[in-house]
Amino acid sequence: MFSTRTRSEPLRPRSGSSRTPGRTTTVLGVATALAVTALTAAGPAPSPTSAAEPSAASLTVRLDPSYQQPSFQGWGTALAWFAHVTGGWPDAQRNRLADDLYGADGLGFTIARYNIGGGDSPGTTPYMRPGADVPGYWNRPGPEAPDWWDPDRADHWSASADANQQWWLSAAKERGATTFEAFSNSAPYFMTNSGLTSGAANGWEDNLRSDQYDRFAGYLTGSLQRAQSATGVTFDSLSPVNEPDTDYWHTGGRQEGSHWDPASQARMITTLRAALDAKGVTTPIAAMDETDPDRFRSDWEAYAPDVRDTVDRLNTHTYGTNGRTGARDIAKGAATPLWMSEVDVGGSVPQSFTSMSPALDLARRINDDVRELEPRAWVLWQAVEDYENMTPAHENSNWGLIQTDFTPDDAATEPLRKNKKYWAMANFSRFVRPGARIMNTDDPQTLAAVRPDGGVVVVHTNTTDEEREVTLDLDGFETAADGRVERWTTDATKDLRRDTDAAVVGRALKAVVGPGSVTTFVLPTVGGVDTAAATAPIGAPRLLLNDNSGKALATADGAGTVEQRTSAPADSAQQWNFTKLSADDWGSTAAYRITNAGTGKALSASDGVLTVAPPGPSTAQQWIRSTTGDGHSTLINRATGELLDVTNASTDDGAPVGVYRPTTGSNQSWSLPGAAAVQRAHGRGASRQSRHG
Repeated sequence: MFSTRTRSEPLRPRSGSSRTPGRTTTVLGVATALAVTALTAAGPAPSPTSAAEPSAASLTVRLDPSYQQPSFQGWGTALAWFAHVTGGWPDAQRNRLADDLYGADGLGFTIARYNIGGGDSPGTTPYMRPGADVPGYWNRPGPEAPDWWDPDRADHWSASADANQQWWLSAAKERGATTFEAFSNSAPYFMTNSGLTSGAANGWEDNLRSDQYDRFAGYLTGSLQRAQSATGVTFDSLSPVNEPDTDYWHTGGRQEGSHWDPASQARMITTLRAALDAKGVTTPIAAMDETDPDRFRSDWEAYAPDVRDTVDRLNTHTYGTNGRTGARDIAKGAATPLWMSEVDVGGSVPQSFTSMSPALDLARRINDDVRELEPRAWVLWQAVEDYENMTPAHENSNWGLIQTDFTPDDAATEPLRKNKKYWAMANFSRFVRPGARIMNTDDPQTLAAVRPDGGVVVVHTNTTDEEREVTLDLDGFETAADGRVERWTTDATKDLRRDTDAAVVGRALKAVVGPGSVTTFVLPTVGGVDTAAATAPIGAPRLLLNDNSGKALATADGAGTVEQRTSAPADSAQQWNFTKLSADDWGSTAAYRITNAGTGKALSASDGVLTVAPPGPSTAQQWIRSTTGDGHSTLINRATGELLDVTNASTDDGAPVGVYRPTTGSNQSWSLPGAAAVQRAHGRGASRQSRHG
């Protein structure tokens, strides 16, 4: 949920945190350029994507089915404010909205995030934005005494208090939604320090009273049970805190919110698990819905192991975008699913229902989130936004996919205004369905996925102002038979319109896409993995070149440890064999054993120490490779969740290499060129030097 602001105060989404650990604060420089040169000479690994905008005239994109993310759960939205408003509208109007979001002919969303409201005192003068006053499930039967609310008293509960949002849960389920999460922004007013659900007087102070953890856990548990009973929905998860370690939430803000320092988050998570268990409720806990991946990582690092074990799914928002790959690697190391659970973009132009600029911004955010986070789900904040609040008189922005007045004169006739973001969202959500396996590509604005019912879908975003010929290189697939390809376009004049079909011809697809467009291709004759073309680092020995230092991983003579050295591709101490432990596993969490070509010993991590040891079945010798398809990888140890890491980001020859928690530092990033190819390249360079030196 975005930070508190007034109706006349435009939102400026927070940038990513600038905090980075001192031991790994580095930038990709000359050393990385050297590593990339070696990589491109190495054979099957893909070339890194250029930092420059590709030529508008033509672009070739290589699809890589040998690196597939886990099964995708789907797309969705938080309900909260818009559901609290529109769930009480006339049947025809609210059903029209539900069809637009969850219907098969709409966006086909399959995920709904339900907001368990805290609720301010009935005696408090209303101060929140329209829809933000989501009612709580408590009932106040008479004048209050201190700590009057008792979760064990039936008359202290109001099961139907949130009927409008409950309607939306049922409507989403009726239209095929399969995944439901409940989340909280604030405890009820009578459990807070300020007496208001908008936050404490100081944004950096916790608002839940220190003696109220058990009661709040009981409130969340009882509210969850009542929402399920009223709607027939079963919640797949419950998230107790939201954007917790921020200063957004303060008394008088226009939405519910609460600060939680990391220790308070941890206490709330474990207290909630105990309360759920006491009632026999098995709903998993999700945490911590932090505002950006960097803060997510900071919070997670503060949790003790038993708290981490209590979290069944990891949630991050991407209002700031720094540190996505760190969150990705935390999730892989913890073997815990990760969601991008909330974001929206208002765009860089004034309120518009025809401009493609906000739609292209949204498509870029989806592409970057999916490529860098590898989330199991991608969830929008408010798919329906308050039109009046978005007008030039107020925020003059493009939040939401549909805008409608939250305080209309006549809800039955109030327009439902779709902007271009709605149609761009449909390019993704209508075609990349639950069960799809998103794969790597070497273009950051091309998303591709293996469909659960066969074939491949590709969504390409052309952000330039010129038409572009796009070639999809299908050499990575086992089969790519000639065949017709559906093409669906959203641009300045088209709203997810089916264009003239394209065609797969000779293991490639060529098509011209328009300027400022989002295009979806459905390729029904493509599938499988061509093992000979796989980018997985199997087969011939590899070098591991550090992207910070440019130096190669090597065994230390007789020490049983490893270090970095100036690259010498012919030295077997710098050559490593990757063995995929499940030959048919092309997933992004596939495990490898990495053995040194000279000694035959395997990289092994235990108790924070990296060694080489005789090969064995221990998870200490199993490594997960993460990559965004740009030719660079991190390597995560399955036993510890830590990454292969040059200690203190040293660039010195002989510096030790160990394991460390994910930091997104370039000293944890590696290029994996084939040793023989790099050796040949070095040889050619030496020959040229002898001729021209």
